[in-house]
This record gives sequence, C-alpha cells and structure tokens, in this order.
Amino acid sequence: MEGKSSLKACAAVVAVALAGCFTLTQSDYPAVQASKPGPVSAVHLTGFEATVTRFVPIYGYATVWNSTPGYYHRGHYHPGWTYPETVSTTSYIPDTRLTTAYVEKAQEAFESAGWTVGSTNATVVVDVAFSGPSVSDSDAVNEFFIMLFTAFTVDRTRDVWSARLKITDAASGKVLFMNRYEQEYTATVFGLVPIFSPLSADVVQGGYIKNWCLSALTDRAVADATAFLSSKPR
Repeated sequence: MEGKSSLKACAAVVAVALAGCFTLTQSDYPAVQASKPGPVSAVHLTGFEATVTRFVPIYGYATVWNSTPGYYHRGHYHPGWTYPETVSTTSYIPDTRLTTAYVEKAQEAFESAGWTVGSTNATVVVDVAFSGPSVSDSDAVNEFFIMLFTAFTVDRTRDVWSARLKITDAASGKVLFMNRYEQEYTATVFGLVPIFSPLSADVVQGGYIKNWCLSALTDRAVADATAFLSSKPR
C-alpha cells in the first residue's frame, strides 16, 4: 500500500510539473517614491481612467437530442431510440467598465506621503491620461518565431503603455508642469506542455500586463508630481 501511495504522489508531482509554467524573465517594477509636501500641500486628482473587462457567466438551459446505442437483433441493425434531454449551459459575455483603481492608488500614494487630496481649497490639479498598448510588428514577429523555434513551449511578450502627466493651477488653469512616460513590460515563460502551458501563464496575460503597466505609470507620475510640487514656491 505504501508503494502504491508513493507512486500516486510521484505521478501527481509529475503531472503538476508538466502542466505548470515557469517565468524565465520579467520586467522589474519601477523603484519610485512620493515626496513629502512643501509649500503646496493640497491637490485635486483627475484622469487616471482605465477600463477593465470581466467575463460574466450566463446560465441557461438547452435541449439536446440523444440516442440509445445501436444493436443487432436477429441479424438486423437497430439504430436505437432518439430522445430529447434538457441540459444546463454556461456562456460568458465580456463586461467592460471604467475602473477607479488607479486614481485610488494615486490618492493613497499622495496621502501616505502627507498630502491632502480632494480638498476644496486645492491649489493645483494633477491629471494623468493613459494610452496603449503599443506593440510593434517586429515584436509580434519575434514572439511568433520564438514560440515556433521552441516547439511552442516558450512565450515572450512585450507591451508598451504610455501616460501623460499634467499639473495645472486650479485658479488660472495655467499648465505648471507636463511630462510624458512610456512603460515597457516584457516577460518570457516556459512550459512543458506545448502551447497550453506558456499561453496560460498569468504574467503574459493582457489583463495582468495592463494592470502592471498602469500601476507603474501611476507610481511614476505621482513621484514626479510630488517632487515638482514639493519644490514649487508658494
């Protein structure tokens, strides 16, 4: 019995290893930090808008036709009987909505550094607009040939998202500071099961990459905005 249990345990480990995926390379997250407030300490945040897509399950029922197995009776083939059967069904529809995750992330970063956010007496407006992703034709070709030459066991992805930071005077609307950013994300994964393992890895999924890039862009924009405002004369 112990021998059988050991064999089952080994088989389970092998199955997990075969179905699993390993991250070979992945971009480093930007190491940035928000500055403490200076003469300007109250800000109003706008923008930071992005969409998220969730797949909502829709449950229902459908009628299918089944038949009993055919058989031979006295040398003649009988196809069996056909009868209807009601079965449950599940379909998924995409639901795309705006998310406040990144403006909330920015607000938390500001407030953690000591800034006042959303105050009615805010003297400056910090606005961030996202765009992307950007994938070049050469990147798409390289990714395809990497998968082809590795027998579809390796997948490499590269995406670039962008952001524009603009700081304006709340009273006059004058632009005080503006900067543009590009955030590159790359990852390479390996899986022993061709196609299925590498393509199912979280780190190469579009939703994961988008969140990684927009989170990084938010942190970079907040770091630059607070650095500028903390040194801005009253």
